Amino acid sequence: MGYYNYADITNFVFDKDLQKLLCLDRDFENLLSDILKEDFLEIDATLRIPFFAETRDYVGAREKDDPDATWIVRQVSGDDIIQTEMATICYFIDFYTRAPSAPIVITMINGTPHKATKLMTRAEQLSGANYTEDKQLMEQLLLDIINRWIYFDEDRNPNNYMIKYNSKGDQIIVPIDFLNVDLIADKIKIKGLSDRFGWERKEKTRYLTPLKSENWLNYDIKFFDIRFDLFKELDKPFLVNVCNKILKWNEERDELSGKIAGNLVDRVQYLYSYFKSHISEESVDRTKKKYSDMGRAFGKYI
Repeated sequence: MGYYNYADITNFVFDKDLQKLLCLDRDFENLLSDILKEDFLEIDATLRIPFFAETRDYVGAREKDDPDATWIVRQVSGDDIIQTEMATICYFIDFYTRAPSAPIVITMINGTPHKATKLMTRAEQLSGANYTEDKQLMEQLLLDIINRWIYFDEDRNPNNYMIKYNSKGDQIIVPIDFLNVDLIADKIKIKGLSDRFGWERKEKTRYLTPLKSENWLNYDIKFFDIRFDLFKELDKPFLVNVCNKILKWNEERDELSGKIAGNLVDRVQYLYSYFKSHISEESVDRTKKKYSDMGRAFGKYI
């Protein structure tokens, strides 16, 4: 089965302006430094922002060094700060593992902490696309579950993704909204089923992915290694360092960073072992196999 190497995200995105929008024009360390700076944004009340953002008390903002780069921001305090910091950790892991997510961060604006999310201009929601039939969209969602499972981010419905188009007509899925992640839980909250590929969810109304679990069985483990190979590079010291830089508002950041880093390493190991035990080494055309099995069963009676 042929598929695109989605780890080569810069070439997949292709267009320079789209690479810049998704911060793919910067390496990991430079991006971490740039986005964690204080007062890199300034509010622009004239900036047009999505209606859903207006109803949640967001306003528009621009980067001081690049006014064409636009964000939505709102003041935060208390639990909103730690929740957003967790989302920022997930964003940077997404960036490292080549999942082109929307940047989110806590930053000071005029002496007050603000939650800031980069605006994905001229994008459409995944809910309006035929992602269950379009191979390119489906493959990106198949890889995306690895990140969301590791973050224990159960509420991943189609409204949590945007689609951007490049000049070649490729559709790039952009995950948004990381505010349901749980990086603190010690136990495996999302367990893989033992008898078949799938997962246990806490509530039937919550999503881990918009796709049905049988879609994963049409791909081999080499396909999922596109994402797993990058996750396996993330060792605990590296993750502790990243978390420490992001959790600057938390008095217990050293202890918290160690806990989060340990959890993430353990979850990667758990999930990779689970995929290896349920996903074939070679791709299988499940439709052909289904009818082949039916033919063999029918042949016993004639």
